[in-house]
Amino acid sequence: MRKNYFLSLFLLMTAFWHVEATDGNKSTNPAREVETLMLAAPGNPTLLTGLAVGGNSTKINLTWNDNSSDETEFEIAYSTLPTGYQTVLTGSPNSSPTGSFQLTSLLPGTQYYVWVRAVKNGVDVPSCVSVPNMPTNAAPVGKSVSCWSNQLLISTNVNTPESPTGAYVAPISQRTATLNWTDNSTTETSFEILRSGDDGVTYTTIATIPGISGTGNRTYVDNGLFPNSKYSYRVWAINGTGYSTSNTTTAIFPTPPDPPVAPNSLGSFGIGLNSVSLYWINGASNAEAFVIEYSVDNNSWVVAGTNPPYVTGFTVYNLEEGRKYFFRVKATNSGGSSGYSNTAVYTTLKRVAPNPSFNLTAQTVSTTQIDLAWNLGTQDGVTNNRVAQEIYRSSTSATDGFSRIATIGDYESSYSDKTGLPKTKYWYKVLAANYQGQSPFSNVASATTLGPPYAPSDLKAVLANDALGNTIIKASWKDNSDDEWGFALERSLDNSFTNIVKADLIENTVEATSIPFEEGVTYFFRIKASNIYGDSKYSEVAQIETIVTAIPNAPYDLKGTATSASVSLKWGDDSNKESTFDVERSTDGTTFASIGTTGRNEVTYIDNTVSDNTKYYYRVKATNIKGGSDYTNVLAITTLAKTSAAIQLADADIFQVYPNPTTDGIKVSVSDNMLKESGVIMVTDKMNRVISKTLLNTTQSEYNVDLSNYSEGTYTISLRTATQQITKRVYKF
Repeated sequence: MRKNYFLSLFLLMTAFWHVEATDGNKSTNPAREVETLMLAAPGNPTLLTGLAVGGNSTKINLTWNDNSSDETEFEIAYSTLPTGYQTVLTGSPNSSPTGSFQLTSLLPGTQYYVWVRAVKNGVDVPSCVSVPNMPTNAAPVGKSVSCWSNQLLISTNVNTPESPTGAYVAPISQRTATLNWTDNSTTETSFEILRSGDDGVTYTTIATIPGISGTGNRTYVDNGLFPNSKYSYRVWAINGTGYSTSNTTTAIFPTPPDPPVAPNSLGSFGIGLNSVSLYWINGASNAEAFVIEYSVDNNSWVVAGTNPPYVTGFTVYNLEEGRKYFFRVKATNSGGSSGYSNTAVYTTLKRVAPNPSFNLTAQTVSTTQIDLAWNLGTQDGVTNNRVAQEIYRSSTSATDGFSRIATIGDYESSYSDKTGLPKTKYWYKVLAANYQGQSPFSNVASATTLGPPYAPSDLKAVLANDALGNTIIKASWKDNSDDEWGFALERSLDNSFTNIVKADLIENTVEATSIPFEEGVTYFFRIKASNIYGDSKYSEVAQIETIVTAIPNAPYDLKGTATSASVSLKWGDDSNKESTFDVERSTDGTTFASIGTTGRNEVTYIDNTVSDNTKYYYRVKATNIKGGSDYTNVLAITTLAKTSAAIQLADADIFQVYPNPTTDGIKVSVSDNMLKESGVIMVTDKMNRVISKTLLNTTQSEYNVDLSNYSEGTYTISLRTATQQITKRVYKF
């Protein structure tokens, strides 16, 4: 406040006057008046204000209104408490209407009570009104003081804040980053945030944020970033005193790029038993990887793996066979993940039993071997691969009796069965197998091993008439083979076939005529086929009992030889109807009595009831249920005297005729004894016409008689010599 001009002038004049008076010793009384004026107290200062010095924590600048013109100095009283003031003198005041002073060496961040008063020479003490907290300090010695100014409460600045530390950035996104640091100060008023976008070369203040009471972690979110850029931050702590002694700086960090665009067109280029191979199209230029996921329920997903950005195919392994899976792919980079591709759904392959083989064929090779061949069933190399094949065989039928005879490899398509029996029909089928099961069977193929023919069957024997009206036995059968070379038809009078008559027939024959035959006889027939490998089994036995149609023909040519004790008789059989031959004897040639019988076709009889040197008469007739035939010629023969030597006919009177029946010719075999005699072999037909005559040759024992040009029927073969005649009947068909 400006001083009062007139008061100043007055004081100046008074002082001047006082000096003059002293020097002139004019009067002591005026001098006393001047001295009294000089001791008056100065005016007290007003409007005391203060301000802590910026950037300093121990200084305060004070100002006040100087209401006195004669002060020599000002006394500053200050204390951290409203008592116990310490004082400091300002020195000579300036001529300014305001006073000022700087308190130093104060305590930082401390509140002070401050007062000021004017000081001048003198001892006058003004009467001042006491106010609270007013200092009670005495005036300086020899000084006069004004009353105290108004009370000033003012605080020093605190110390500069502690430096922040530990700055780092997290989290970071494309356009936002969160700056984190540790606040180590309790005195900061704010934090200054600076950012660099040029690798830490230049930092620019981007924000000043208020300080927060206390220490701890602080954050600042910067929303002004750009994707795929590099930044760093610097942080200062600030208070009224100033900046912290140092800052904290983050490392240079990149912001992530924008997430990539999702892949598309997810598909598969291969499905296996436990794997699915996927492919897709990359829709982004900034993908850093692909993440492949799969699920079994399209809800819970499992990461199968990752690919680099330049690989757009992936095979998911370790899947279950025959199971449905969902697949999807996303692209990723440091900025995040794309959306997912389309969801692809695939079912893994499942192993199954193999496909069946087909076109199975069987080829006969030998009596024990049949070769098989077939086409393998298709397989895809994964699900239905064969592991082995099995060969099945039956000797029963195409539907029953199969059993496995071999197990072979998976790629074989042929097999030789060498375990067959001769002339046996076998049925075959093939299957493939793997660990999942067996395929269906192939088609059934059959073949028959080589060997003797199959036995003929359904053999039957019946009576029939030939073209000439003759009664014949006709045999028929079923030919069960296609490889026989011929048949042997056998006839016997007993079921054991002790003695047989055999007819050899050509292949494919299914019937034959059996002659000659006798009436009233049961005949048994059987037949077998034969080829290079031997004879078949015999057919079943067929039998037929012939009926007796008439009395038998009479026997003929009764001959005999005698000894002293017996007579041996022999006659010719010209009948096929006899059941017995009755032998009668007479001693007078008139009265005959039966002495014995023979069976059918038995044409010899020995009479052991004769006396020696006795003449006997014999005759023979054939009989059957129809009656008896005419007698033979009567043979008169005399037994020898006991001393006489026996006269016998050679018994080489038997010859053989075969085959019988025949189709084209016969052979006549003559015994060696007959070769001593001359004779003839004659063939007569049923009309008793001679159709062939052959002279006996003493050096020839076998003769061929050709009947091929003659009709079917019965023929009589006669061997006649000078001493005997023997006949045989042959049937040609």
